[in-house]
Amino acid sequence: MRVITGISKGKKLISSKDNFIRPTSDKVKMGIFNVLSHGNINFHFENSAVLDLFSGSGALGIEALSRGASNCLFVDKSRESLSICEKNIINCNFMEKSSSKLFDIKSNRDFNNGANFDLIFADPPYNNDFVPIIFNFLTNNKLFKKGSLIVIEESIDQKLTTNEGFEQIDRKVYGKTQVLFFEVI
Repeated sequence: MRVITGISKGKKLISSKDNFIRPTSDKVKMGIFNVLSHGNINFHFENSAVLDLFSGSGALGIEALSRGASNCLFVDKSRESLSICEKNIINCNFMEKSSSKLFDIKSNRDFNNGANFDLIFADPPYNNDFVPIIFNFLTNNKLFKKGSLIVIEESIDQKLTTNEGFEQIDRKVYGKTQVLFFEVI
């Protein structure tokens, strides 16, 4: 796993040795960022605020920072995942643009972040019906604004539904992975 482009292009990212983290492959990551940058979405990373849910190694948020995002909040419920993510943040020299939070979005606790994000990545464990939980978490905590983009990576086998207020604007399939792109309307 490497950073694809931007100021940290080519930096190697570490992951868990025991495979409890399923990192986004470079192929899928490249596909996601091609859709965001060169597809019909044309997202501008400069000065954007990014949220990386189920961050694991932090590959998606770090890629956004490398492309000019102003900041990224990395969220995961695993202490080990956040430790790996923080090592990758340090390796890519994004400490000043990053923060991390140990949090389980399935809990009923208040997230209490106080920020709206322009771009939200969610790469939950596959086939666990997390999509409704993700949309409810984002809505209940007011983590977006009109026009914010949400990118969800999930197994091709998972049937997905969306909540009111979110419009699916694209869907890409990479092997056994589907990536859905939503816009807050």
